[in-house]
Amino acid sequence: MQANDAPVVVWGITDSHICLGQHQSLALEMKQNINVPVLRRPLGGGGVWLDEHQVCVVLVSPRAWFPSRPSAWYAHALAPLLQVCRDAGMGVELHEQDVALHGAKLAGSGAATIAQAGLVGSSFVLQFPAAAFAAAVAAPSDGFRIWLEQALRQNMTCWAEHTEVPNIDWLSMCYRRAAAMEYGWRWKQDVLRDDERTARETWYEELQPDELPTRKLVPHGIKVRADCYLTEREWDGQRIRVLTRDGMIERLFLDTHPDIPESILASSGISVAVIGEQLLAWCSAEQAQVYASRILATAWFGEEN
Repeated sequence: MQANDAPVVVWGITDSHICLGQHQSLALEMKQNINVPVLRRPLGGGGVWLDEHQVCVVLVSPRAWFPSRPSAWYAHALAPLLQVCRDAGMGVELHEQDVALHGAKLAGSGAATIAQAGLVGSSFVLQFPAAAFAAAVAAPSDGFRIWLEQALRQNMTCWAEHTEVPNIDWLSMCYRRAAAMEYGWRWKQDVLRDDERTARETWYEELQPDELPTRKLVPHGIKVRADCYLTEREWDGQRIRVLTRDGMIERLFLDTHPDIPESILASSGISVAVIGEQLLAWCSAEQAQVYASRILATAWFGEEN
């Protein structure tokens, strides 16, 4: 794409597969021998499930079309998608990179620069198979996988849970109308030429091979949605599992003390002293301090950890 080219929106439905972010490790993030293909995209972020119940939308434009601040790209590029959701009666809002509805994630998004072009990709998630995605993710224990499916069902949503599922022609019409109003665009529908299809494959050279990433995107766990993470670690034979949401520890499991209520820290401060105090009813003061330190070292609250 050249600096004076018009923006392009790539739109379509794909077969079932899992799409990893550019810097993710297949070996660390996904279970071995899963029954769906795993691909890698030239965008950051975490692994996502894509199938025939999602309509993918990728806006590609010369970089000058985007705001100067990368953090502002999402609000700028996702405005038509948000408007389509609102036209369908869903009061969505943008939460970091997520399209959120009633506190749950309706869609994610990712951005990248390739040569002179910038792009932002997202999707209309008409249905979401939480169980299938949870089954494909690498999990340190059966309990982790159970919690992951529960967390996905609680924190993810889809069109089918809120409104009648539209067909792709209606979505296309509404999206083009919203983008025309937002950006003043006049649309021309087209398909890729043979030379463009060939050029499209060149970006694979920029992707890291599977053997290069040596760390998980979220240490010891997975990002469920913006500000929600599930993690699990083993400490000298003790397994600790933590679900954080909006900066708080929402659920906790210590396999050495299964009688501790999962929600014991849901309204507590995030410090060794405060967590240790909450655990005193189940262990000694010395143990409580050790467990508190391990809990905080297991938990993930985002990049500020």
